[in-house]
Amino acid sequence: MARYKKALWFGLILVLCGATFWVISGLDTELQEYEVLPDDELLTIGPLNETREKGDWVYDQGGVFFVEYRLQRDRIRAQEVEMLEDVLNNPNTSTEAKVEAETLLLEIVQLMEQELLIENVLKAQGFDDAVFFFRNRVATVMIKKGELSEREFIQVTETVAGIIGIEREEVQVIARP
Repeated sequence: MARYKKALWFGLILVLCGATFWVISGLDTELQEYEVLPDDELLTIGPLNETREKGDWVYDQGGVFFVEYRLQRDRIRAQEVEMLEDVLNNPNTSTEAKVEAETLLLEIVQLMEQELLIENVLKAQGFDDAVFFFRNRVATVMIKKGELSEREFIQVTETVAGIIGIEREEVQVIARP
């Protein structure tokens, strides 16, 4: 019986080694089929946001800015959250530091919710795109538009001030085509 168990274990290990080798050799083939580009080269390979005009594709530089900014913001935010989670999960961290890390993490989550809400409300109001920044009680909104009328400017400042809970004068609006 002991010999049977040894043979079974040896066979099982042999099958696992063979399966592992098969998976690893298949991964090598897949990696040869795809080209991985660094982030800074992604924008040089072609249009991300295309508009159709008279049968030709036109490169939309403004749309790329808004997408690129959001990606960069998400990367930085993920790093901040990861550092705070490391502080929270470290058993050697003091109670005060954990409380401060929890507070900062909650502030980041609230800011993310505000960014999403403001950007989507502005899109719902008819603007093509918008990016929101908030630092030191000053809100900045970048709107995808060549120029803003006075009515649109007031609309944006009132919307942002109402959601954030600040004065309209603390809202900066930038028009970017």
